[in-house]
Amino acid sequence: MTTYDETLQVTTEILKKHVDAGRAIQPTDHIQNDLGLDSLGVMEVVADIEDRFSVTIPNEVLGDMATVADVAKALVRLTTGP
Repeated sequence: MTTYDETLQVTTEILKKHVDAGRAIQPTDHIQNDLGLDSLGVMEVVADIEDRFSVTIPNEVLGDMATVADVAKALVRLTTGP
């Protein structure tokens, strides 16, 4: 079982590979507005996250993932089930 804190840490590490070096990433950061990822960058992050967590993120879940915390929460739900 993966906890929220563990998922958040891994998600943050993945995001660090896709944003400016040295950029601090906070759970409240909006992936596009604060971290500056464009749609291609978001899809690259999603692909990395899906590979790392061995999940497929459904489109309806993607639409609800705006912040770093949203991503971690969605991953916890996807990896632990309802």
